[in-house]
Amino acid sequence: MQDVIKTKWIRFGLSRLLLAVVLAFQLTIPIVAQSTSPQERARWEKLVYEDAKALIRETTLELEKNPHNAIALRMRSSAFYRIVEQEKGKADAGAALALLKSPTSAEEFEAKCYAERRLEKFDEALGNCTKAIELDPKYAWAYYNRGNANEGKKRPDQAISDYTKAIELRSDFVDPFSRRGYVYSEIKEYDKALTDYARVVRLDPKRASGFNSRGYVYNQKKEFDLAIADFSKAISLDPKSAWSFEYRGSAYAGKNEYGLAIADYSKAIELEPKGAAAYYRRGLAYSFKNEHILAIADFTKVIELAPKTASAYVERGNSYFSNNENSLAKADLEKAIELDPKAFLPYYNRGNIFFKENQFDLAISDYTKAIHIEPKFAPAYNNRGNSYWRKREFDQAIADATKAIEFDPKHVTAYTIRALAYDAKGEKALAGKDWQKARELEGRPK
Repeated sequence: MQDVIKTKWIRFGLSRLLLAVVLAFQLTIPIVAQSTSPQERARWEKLVYEDAKALIRETTLELEKNPHNAIALRMRSSAFYRIVEQEKGKADAGAALALLKSPTSAEEFEAKCYAERRLEKFDEALGNCTKAIELDPKYAWAYYNRGNANEGKKRPDQAISDYTKAIELRSDFVDPFSRRGYVYSEIKEYDKALTDYARVVRLDPKRASGFNSRGYVYNQKKEFDLAIADFSKAISLDPKSAWSFEYRGSAYAGKNEYGLAIADYSKAIELEPKGAAAYYRRGLAYSFKNEHILAIADFTKVIELAPKTASAYVERGNSYFSNNENSLAKADLEKAIELDPKAFLPYYNRGNIFFKENQFDLAISDYTKAIHIEPKFAPAYNNRGNSYWRKREFDQAIADATKAIEFDPKHVTAYTIRALAYDAKGEKALAGKDWQKARELEGRPK
C-alpha cells in the first residue's frame, strides 16, 4: 500500500515538474505579430476611403479576436487619421510598431514603414518601405509611404518621384495625388499642384480636404474667385471646418472685400476659439478698414494665445500708431524686435514713429537697420531719404531716393523727394525731370 502511495506522489511530482517546464518555455517565447490575408488587407484599403468608421469597427472586432494583428492596427490607424482623430491613429501606429519587430512579408514591412513615418522616424521608415518594394515592386502603398517619409526628410524631388510611381501603379489611388499636389504647392509649382488636386476632387468628390487644398493654391495664385468657390464647396461638405472659413476669408481679403472676410474669420473663431491665426487675419482685416480698436483687440488675443508671435506685436504696434498711441506702439515694436531680431519691419515701423515725432536721427537709425536686413526694401530708402531731406542733408536724400527708385521705379514719393532735394541744391533741370515723372505716375497733366 505504501508503494502505491509513493508511486502516486512520484507521478504527481513529475506532472508538476513538467507543467513548470512548459510554462517556463512559454514565457520565453516573444510576442509575434499576427498578420492578415492580402485579400482582407486590400478590402480594408478600399474601405479607408469608402467608410473609415466602418473600417474602424471591423478592425476593432478583429483585434478583439487577434490582439497581435499588426496589419489591423496599421489599417485602423489610417482610418483614425482619415476622420481626424490623430491621437488614436498615432496610438495604433505605436502599437503596430511594437509588434513588428521581425517583419517578413512586404505587407509587414509596409506596415512598419507606415507606423514609423507616423511617429516621425523617417530614416527607419525609408528603409522598411524600400524593403517592402524589393519584396513587391508593384506595391503602391509602399511607394506612397516612402514618399511621405521623404517629405518628412525635406526631400521634395524624391517624394514626388515616389508619389508618381504609386500613381503609375494605381491611377485611382487618391493619396499620392493629394500629397504630390501638396509638395508641388510647397515648391511653388502651382499649376502642377492644381492638376493633381483636380484629380483628387474627381476621385473623392465628397471629401472637403481636396477642395480646401485646391482653394489654397488658387489663393497663392491670387485667383480669388476660384479659391472662394472651392472653399465654399468644402464648407458645404464640412460646415464645421474652421480652416475652410478662415481661408475663404483670406480670399475675400485678397479681393479687398473685408466685410465678408471678417464674417468668415469670425465663423472660424466660433468653430475654433483657440485658433490664433483667425484672430490675426481678422485683425489685419480690421486694420485695412481703419477699425483700429477692433484690430488691437484681435492682435491682443493672438498674443494671449501665442505669446511669441512677433508679427502680432508688429501689427498691434501699427494699430496703436494709427490710433495715435505712439508709446504703446513703440513698446510693441521693441517686443517684436526682442522676439525676432532679424525681422526688418519692426525697425522700419518704429522709424516711421520717430519720423512722425520729428526725431529724424532715430528714424534714420531704424531705417538703416531695416535696410541692412532687407537691402531691396524701397520704402525704407524712401523714408530715410525723406529724413535726410528734413535734416537738409540733400546729397544723402538724393542717394536714398535714387535707391528707392532703383528697387521700385514707380515710387512717386521717391521722385518727389529727389526733386525737392535737387531744387534745394539749385539743380533745376534735374528737379524738373523728377517733378514731371512724379506727375506722370500720378496720372496728372504734365
